[in-house]
Amino acid sequence: CEFDASSDSSKEVKELIYELYKILNTISKYRKNEVKMFQKELNFYTKELYLEDAKVDIEEKDLDTSGTDNVVIKLKNTSLNKISTGEFNRLRLALLALKTQIDTNEEGILLLDEIDANLSGEESMSVAKVLRKLSKNYQIFVISHQPQLTSMGQQHFLVYRNKDGSDVKELKEKERVDEIARIISGDKITQEAVDFAKQLLEEAKKCV
Repeated sequence: CEFDASSDSSKEVKELIYELYKILNTISKYRKNEVKMFQKELNFYTKELYLEDAKVDIEEKDLDTSGTDNVVIKLKNTSLNKISTGEFNRLRLALLALKTQIDTNEEGILLLDEIDANLSGEESMSVAKVLRKLSKNYQIFVISHQPQLTSMGQQHFLVYRNKDGSDVKELKEKERVDEIARIISGDKITQEAVDFAKQLLEEAKKCV
C-alpha cells in the first residue's frame, strides 16, 4: 500500500514495525526456550529409527512470512543436504511422529513410496513400527518390497500384471504368508521363508 511520506503515516509505519519486532523477539525467546525439549523428544524417535541424534538450533534470518527464526536440524552435526535419502526419510518420519504426539487431533492421509528402500531388516522394522503408531491418526498407503514393513500393514494389497495391464488384489492371511515368503526368498519359496513370514505376521498382531 502507498502512503504520503509527508503525513503521519511514515511515523505510524515505523511504530508498527517496532511493535512487530518486539513481538518477533518474544516469539523467538519462547522458541529458544523450548528447542532443547523439542530436540530431546525428537531424539526419542530418531533412536527408535536407528538414526544418529538430531541437533536442533534456532538461527536468525531476515524477516519473511515465517518470521525471523530459522530452524536448523542436523544429524550428528551433518547438514541435511549431506545425509542419505534413507536417513532423510526416517528423520521426516520422526518429525511427523513427534507432531502427532504434540497434536493428538492431527490426522490425514500419507502416501509413502518405498520409504524403507535400501534399509536393513532392523531399520525397516523400526520404520514399520513407527508407521503403525501413526496409523492411529493417519490413513497410510505404503508401497514396499521389504517383508518387515509389508507384514506390519493392517491390510495387504498385491499389485500384479495381467494380460490387460495390471490389477490389485487384497490378500487374506494365507495369501499374505505366501506373498511375504516370496518377497523373502524369491519365486522359489522355502519353508524357512514361510516360517519367517508367519513369525513377522504374529509379531505385527502384538503391535498396538
